[in-house]
Amino acid sequence: MDGYAVLHALRENPVTRDIPVLFLTARGDPGDEEYGLSIGAVDYLVKPIQPAVVLARVRNQLDVKRARDLLRDHNAWLEAEVSRRVADNRRLEDASREAQARLNHLRELILSTADEGIYGTDADGVINFVNPAAAEMLGYRRDELIAYPAHAIFHHARADGSPYPEAECPLVTSLAGGLTLRDQEETFWCKDGSALPVAYSSVPIFEADRLLGAVVSLRDISERKRYLAQLERQSNFDDLTGLPNRNLLNDRLAHAIAQPRHAPDGALAVLAIEPDRFQNVNETLGREAGDRVIAELAERLVAHVQPADTLARLEGDEFVLVADMGRAELASDLAQAIIAAMTRPMLVDGRELTLGVSIGIAFFPKDGGHAEELLRHAVSAMHKARAEGGGRSHLYSTDMDSRALERLELEGELRRAIGNGELLLHYQPQLSLRTGRIVGAEALVRWRHPTRGLVPPAAFIPLAEDTGLIMPLGEWVLRQACAQNQAWQDAGLARIRVAVNLSARQFEGQDMLALVTAVLQESGLNPACLELELTESAVMKDAEAFIRTTQQFKALSVLLSIDDFGTGFSSLSYLRRFAMNHLKIDQSFIHDINRDPDNAVIAQAVISLAHNLRMSVIAEGVESEAQLAFLRARGCDEMQGHLFSRPLPAAEFAALLGSGRALELPADPAVPTRTLLLVDDEADTLSSLQRLFRREGYRVLTAGSGTEALDLLATHTVQVIISDACMPVMDGSELLGKVRVLYPNTVRMMLSGYTDLQAVTRAVNSGELYQFIIKPWDDVKLVEAVRAGFRYHESRRAATHGVAQQFVPDGIQAVP
Repeated sequence: MDGYAVLHALRENPVTRDIPVLFLTARGDPGDEEYGLSIGAVDYLVKPIQPAVVLARVRNQLDVKRARDLLRDHNAWLEAEVSRRVADNRRLEDASREAQARLNHLRELILSTADEGIYGTDADGVINFVNPAAAEMLGYRRDELIAYPAHAIFHHARADGSPYPEAECPLVTSLAGGLTLRDQEETFWCKDGSALPVAYSSVPIFEADRLLGAVVSLRDISERKRYLAQLERQSNFDDLTGLPNRNLLNDRLAHAIAQPRHAPDGALAVLAIEPDRFQNVNETLGREAGDRVIAELAERLVAHVQPADTLARLEGDEFVLVADMGRAELASDLAQAIIAAMTRPMLVDGRELTLGVSIGIAFFPKDGGHAEELLRHAVSAMHKARAEGGGRSHLYSTDMDSRALERLELEGELRRAIGNGELLLHYQPQLSLRTGRIVGAEALVRWRHPTRGLVPPAAFIPLAEDTGLIMPLGEWVLRQACAQNQAWQDAGLARIRVAVNLSARQFEGQDMLALVTAVLQESGLNPACLELELTESAVMKDAEAFIRTTQQFKALSVLLSIDDFGTGFSSLSYLRRFAMNHLKIDQSFIHDINRDPDNAVIAQAVISLAHNLRMSVIAEGVESEAQLAFLRARGCDEMQGHLFSRPLPAAEFAALLGSGRALELPADPAVPTRTLLLVDDEADTLSSLQRLFRREGYRVLTAGSGTEALDLLATHTVQVIISDACMPVMDGSELLGKVRVLYPNTVRMMLSGYTDLQAVTRAVNSGELYQFIIKPWDDVKLVEAVRAGFRYHESRRAATHGVAQQFVPDGIQAVP
């Protein structure tokens, strides 16, 4: 049974009929409250509750109930006394006086203690007692209300505001008829002339058959009235713009459809209006700025709305205008005027923004016979306008429905494809431009549809983004890529990194750090063999939060890169704080890079910026030898593209990786030889380091002591030296101190065990180190550190020769 059924059952049972019932509920719909009160509830409290309020309401009802029970018991007792003593008039009169005294005492007790407003009247309806709560509620002193006609403070809410005539006053009528009025809602006059909405109950008091008067309880319901009015507004109007919301729009649109069209060419037009590129505002400037933009756009739209039109704001940045047009073609004129108004620049947080707008138009009855259909068709037309480039309007046509249905079908098929094994990954090699060898692979998802064949990513990735399917799809890609990379390593293939693309929607809807951690544990893959590629939109959606996330991924040893760099809205002030490993130059800049000066300048600037921030650069979409030569000459670190290989299925990629095939790199005098000197007194350590760095294409020199290292430095040009900290005769700190004086341009690094902190501290304090690396080292992170060391050397060399390039080290860093 729900609360309404319980109340109904209580009211039907004579034993429980008079028990007051209060509703306590989480449902805040005004209709629910009105219904509850109409069937006999004495109060209706909406969660969340205030305990003090609930206790006060319950105590008031208990006091009123107790008073009524006492009065009822007294009347029953009085009638018994009258019956027994009817023969003795004197004793009856004494009993009546005693009963009246008891009644007066009871009344005073009730009035002096009740929080609820209570007053009493005599048989003529004149007030003869009043409690402080009632006097305060009505704005009187208690003595001012004594001998005051009750009907004078009672007011009927007539259209002209006039009060009830005394003969029609419900209070007076109830007294005359001996009626009990329960939980009525009316308006009372306060002393200052203001109206006070109250709920009241009137209980006549009898002695035998003689009416003595009545007790009236009052409850101020003005707060509830305000709450109901607020609920009604919230259910019909948008808080941000004050415009009607979807609920009120549906009502008004249905009403407009029902009206006759008097003009022969007249038509009811529904315009779906949505600004273009608004999502970029939220992502770059934040939600608060986005709200200000929405409010500004709403004001501009209001200027084009006639009094009889309805302009509503739906979710987010969606607006709908319902206008009764004298001629259908006027709707297009209205749309063009709105487009002109919406595309005017606006100033937000000191930035000038210009947003386009797309508008879809549907007509009643041509494009739909009811509100829902018209709105749906107007939105379809709006999406068509946006697909054509935005900044325009489009009339609805029936073929749009077929495309929308096709998209809906594709969504369902994609949802099933994730679990049906229809997805697969292709891997595109990423190659070092120093050695030509494969150093990584980007995992790219493909959809092998049972009837459509191989569906290109451009056909389903945006759909996955829009529908939220990108989250399960992205998780599947991450798991598959990590498991495949580990399988290649278990098969004895070269250890490479695999790059997986992540979207902004995944960061919004999932705990990516927890997911990546779990997937790495399940697959057994070394975190340094996983790279996460993020778009600039994902990075800049919440830059401060993303900074914390990158630090957590860095602590996990997962590599990070920014994909398609230069196509979004990156802020350089944030970029330097991100713990990124790579920047990827978008293929749109690589195309014609050797022919288009603008593309060349952008690419060169990205390479310089990344190197100065200790990041490597990967060029996407390299397809020609000319592009390759241009990028190598400007210090680009890695590339991927059809020049070397298209994306390959896992088996073909494994065969390519196992073949040892590399990119043929012609000798280029513009690319200087990178020489690395390794110094360690342990032969096994030197051999291990030598094998690791020969794969990088460096010329590697080795020395077993500090003296031997100084001899090699005298006969070879060395850009980077790595020395063990603890060696006999001359330790690493002493050696690097001498190198700093003799060869100041050589970048100095130290290998240190956990017990060599004293030597490291001495080297750091004397300024002899660029970086120190903690033993045992991680191969991938050590390689990245040495790459950064060579880039540091080259940037200083370029600055010395007058090249406009600067590098400011972040300080000494420990590389585990």
